[in-house]
Amino acid sequence: MDSKNFYIIATAPNEPSLQVKISGPYLTQKAAQADLSAAIDEALDIDPSAKNYCYSISRIKCCKPGVIQHMASHA
Repeated sequence: MDSKNFYIIATAPNEPSLQVKISGPYLTQKAAQADLSAAIDEALDIDPSAKNYCYSISRIKCCKPGVIQHMASHA
C-alpha cells in the first residue's frame, strides 16, 4: 500500500498551523476533488464553525483515516 495518499485538509483561517485531515485517504487527487463538497458539508454538520475554515487537497504520507471516516466507523 502506498503510504502517500490524498487527503482533504481543513485549515483554520486565523491559525494556519492548525490543520486537520477531515477526509481521506484517497488514491487520486481526482477522487478527493469529487468528494470535496460532500466532505465540507459533513464537517459543517459536525461543527458549524467549519464554514470559516479553508479547505485544500494535499498528498501526504499517512495511512490513518480522516476525521469524518473515523467518526463514521464509531457511530
